[in-house]
Amino acid sequence: MKSLTKNKQSREILQKLTEKYFAPASMVSFRELTEGYFNMAYEIQLSSRRQVVLKIAPQKGTRIMTYEKNIMSAEVSAMNMAKTAGCIPVPEVIAYDDSCSICPSPCLFMEKLEGDSLNSIKSQMTDEQIDRINLEAGKICRQINAISCPAFGYPGQPEFQGPDWFSVFQKMLDAGIQDAALGHVDLIIPIHHLHQYLQRDRPFFAEVTEPKLVHWDCWAGNIFVKNGSVSGVIDWERSIWGDPLMEVGFRTYSNNAAFRKGYGLEVFTESQARRALWYDIYLLILVSLECEYRKYETKDVYEQSTQRLVQQFQKLQNF
Repeated sequence: MKSLTKNKQSREILQKLTEKYFAPASMVSFRELTEGYFNMAYEIQLSSRRQVVLKIAPQKGTRIMTYEKNIMSAEVSAMNMAKTAGCIPVPEVIAYDDSCSICPSPCLFMEKLEGDSLNSIKSQMTDEQIDRINLEAGKICRQINAISCPAFGYPGQPEFQGPDWFSVFQKMLDAGIQDAALGHVDLIIPIHHLHQYLQRDRPFFAEVTEPKLVHWDCWAGNIFVKNGSVSGVIDWERSIWGDPLMEVGFRTYSNNAAFRKGYGLEVFTESQARRALWYDIYLLILVSLECEYRKYETKDVYEQSTQRLVQQFQKLQNF
């Protein structure tokens, strides 16, 4: 995926970074990993025969969405929290460098997982095999969501953190709406009504009292599979301290029954269903902005996400 935020670097920069953290080993070869949409990522082969992954944040000054600020440091924090838990298949953080002394942007070296992304191999799998992976992913997300966090909000942005989930979520939603206005992106739905409905539904957020670690991007592209089992979960950069119902497997515009079964939450209460719908809307607003902020080659993502956003908004109207 071509994206404005992807920050390509020269072979010389990659070599110097490798020498800094892996000397006396050196870089033998590298290749771009193309499945991601935001950061630049490379697979690097070392002279020691070890393979590692290098992620590089967008170039300084690149226009990004509010929620994307400092998300590489958020990813490092989330991965370390998950690794400390001891039961979650997460790549090891090898080095995080935000000094910009070699590379002009923050960068992250991590362990290379064995296997392939579910997204890249699911066309070769049966529905039963895919369900087994999603069942396992549900169990893993349940373990991730068991990790308590110091506050609600974005890990890398203290100004978007607080003790009350509704207030923090409202601020996060408003930031996405403001990004749409700044980027002149038509969300199609009436925003003034959206604010009214959120105030109406405030009581449904009251039962969320403890901030939990939420991966928030555990889709097929970020689930690695080896020998028919999950070998790891990658891309923790969008992690949030919030409500576990934000996990992708709980989106109400799809039916990931295997994920929900693995997680142990197959049927929502009224309160859970309403919050999950709000998390649909929040996610779809952000995805609707990607074409403008990342300058994708087509408007397919915008058209698909705004169409779905209108459908979810209509559900709010019907309550």
